[in-house]
Amino acid sequence: MNCIIRPCTVKDCKVILQFIKEIAVHYRVPPTEVKVTLEVLREDGFGAQPQYDCYVAELPPRQTNKEGQQIGKRLIEKAAQAAVAKGCGQLRMHIAKTNEMGFLARQGGQDLTAKEGWSLFHFKEDALRRLAARSKF
Repeated sequence: MNCIIRPCTVKDCKVILQFIKEIAVHYRVPPTEVKVTLEVLREDGFGAQPQYDCYVAELPPRQTNKEGQQIGKRLIEKAAQAAVAKGCGQLRMHIAKTNEMGFLARQGGQDLTAKEGWSLFHFKEDALRRLAARSKF
């Protein structure tokens, strides 16, 4: 039996928020830096102008073996399918673990950090607001 990949629903937002918080703890992000709320997830994902797509992998009922399901592969394939359906010409991912690079490379992804020498910059909310306030347009 394979896992089931399905679009998230509003009911999944609690679990999504829990995952975000768990990932933040794993990467030692202070809890005060996690700004997303349940309300923001609901509005941004399921409001009048959705800002993201999200998919969930579930095991069928009574299946307990989580190994060998190729969940990551199936999720990235679903993300690619959704991107193509929306007319996107590319899919970009930011990853924090280098052990995921090999997996993504095997799926056809390129490490642009190594290939093009770019770096990822993050503007926290206060810096973002200062930058926006300086705009003359």
